[in-house]
Amino acid sequence: MSIVRSTLLVALGGAVGAGARWSISETFGSNAGRFPWSTFVVNVVGCALIGLATRRLDRGSDAWYGVVTGVLGGFTTFSAFAVETRALLVGGHISIAVVYVVASCAVGIGAVELGRRPAPAP
Repeated sequence: MSIVRSTLLVALGGAVGAGARWSISETFGSNAGRFPWSTFVVNVVGCALIGLATRRLDRGSDAWYGVVTGVLGGFTTFSAFAVETRALLVGGHISIAVVYVVASCAVGIGAVELGRRPAPAP
């Protein structure tokens, strides 16, 4: 696969994922001093979908670049997680920040594992 093709797949997928994440954040509104539900939900859903994708897609394939690296990479967001955690800490909401970090990591890892599990037979 050419680097140009891979780059285009990642860029197009990233635009879709980032747009979806922005839409969800706008729907949930501001999180100032509160638990950042929009980023938490986006990251957990993204983790579950990445878990599913790693089980179903071949690493290095067009689908991998477009879906995993592009869409899901653009959808999930560590940078927003870091900024929101810092804002909670600076704002004196230490207990909320700790719950957010622990829950994001634990639930995110659990979501990846759930996404990797085969679906039950009908």
